[in-house]
Amino acid sequence: MGKQIRKPYVNWIMFLTSMLLLSLIILRALRIPLTHDEAYTYLHYVKQSWLGIILYKPPHIPNNHILNTLLCKLSVNIFGLSDFNLRLPNILMAIVYFRYAAALARKFRFPGIQLLAFFALALQLYFIDFFGMARGYGMALSLSLASIYHLYCYRDLNNGHHIWRTLLFAAFAVYANFTFLYAYVALVGLILILYWSEGKEQTKSLGVLWRPVGIVTGVLALLIVLPLKNISGDLFGGNSSFWDDSLYSLSWIFTYQQSSAAATILTYIIAIFVLAGIIFFALDHFRKKSQVGWYYYSELLLWLLFTAAAQTAQHYILGTEFLLGRTTMVYAPLTLVFVLFLFQRLNRYPKGEHIQLGFNVLLVAVLAWNFQYANWKQSVVWTYDAAHYEMLDDLNENLASTEEPLHLGINWLFEPSLNWYRESRDLNWLEKLSRSGYRDKEYDAYYLLNYKDQEKIKELKSPNSGYQLITEYENGAILFIKMDYL
Repeated sequence: MGKQIRKPYVNWIMFLTSMLLLSLIILRALRIPLTHDEAYTYLHYVKQSWLGIILYKPPHIPNNHILNTLLCKLSVNIFGLSDFNLRLPNILMAIVYFRYAAALARKFRFPGIQLLAFFALALQLYFIDFFGMARGYGMALSLSLASIYHLYCYRDLNNGHHIWRTLLFAAFAVYANFTFLYAYVALVGLILILYWSEGKEQTKSLGVLWRPVGIVTGVLALLIVLPLKNISGDLFGGNSSFWDDSLYSLSWIFTYQQSSAAATILTYIIAIFVLAGIIFFALDHFRKKSQVGWYYYSELLLWLLFTAAAQTAQHYILGTEFLLGRTTMVYAPLTLVFVLFLFQRLNRYPKGEHIQLGFNVLLVAVLAWNFQYANWKQSVVWTYDAAHYEMLDDLNENLASTEEPLHLGINWLFEPSLNWYRESRDLNWLEKLSRSGYRDKEYDAYYLLNYKDQEKIKELKSPNSGYQLITEYENGAILFIKMDYL
């Protein structure tokens, strides 16, 4: 693909961009209240024993992202209980992501393309959300990108230790989030097909290949077989189609969930890129090898298609739902890197480098547009948790001293986060929150959601309710306190 041109300023720009984005991640981790799923992980899994986490002891809902849970437990054991410390492992994994984004970008020939490729991988606002949260998705993104990089190195250098790293990083991605198992299965299939396709030109024996494939896959299977068997409950997904559920959700992620129209358009654009990749693949692989250089888009195309095929086959054979929402992040690194290397394939044509540059500029411009929505107030997925800091301060300021702990009626979505703050902030004046919400009895105060609890809110706003509205927050949450407690 041509020798890469090295310029020191490229490394410096990548480094400074990474530091700027890491600062945004840290700021968000410090300022955004802990979300429902993060708090649930701590309350029900981090507090278990190390072995209990690994064996996926109850509850069996898919909230225990095992690698994330283990590292969260390590972090709070060492540094203490706080939002930032619970999120620290994912923040550190963001550094891994930016490191491999830079390493992949440097595989392109020209400095301008290198920078644009890095920006395309790094300027992902949805990813930045998850790098600042105690969930397994951010870790899985970093590990998946590392796996993609080492597969490139294996194909480029034919160096055996890179296939070990490719598989190990992909396996750790699965351990961080089980949806990445689709990509791991596809990777194993891809490696075997690549070995078979090389035929007599294969420089490594099948036995050498089977060692990393067999050992890594075997160990991973032992670690996840029991958790996968145990998981039940609130699995979410779609039953429409791969296009409407998974592909649209992937586009929704790339548009930071801000425009359904833009996501619909992007869905078609991704499909066009995949179709273009298939056409180029057919052209390249029906020619003599002496006529065609090696382009990494081919491996990424197969990996992407095999991942989609694995998910679709499971849907039709086992009846599982299509991936939806944030779970489609399994496709995100593969899709991004595939598109970047697909653009590189255009270099075979006259003025191809200029076309590649133009496409990269457009891609980066579209992704950078999302940064108008950057904030340090809320996560794009769990917006309902954004007001917890303000609400707790308002409760503290407005309550007269009471001998008994305050009983707070809540929308059930708030339960894990508020129980986390009872423990992490030692709020002895607040009674433990109930997941049953507010319908079982009368409470001293109510913290509800405008768009979910309209009937109760209407009742509390009535003149004779005995409650005073304290604050309506920007995210739609609303706080009432009984007059007797003011």
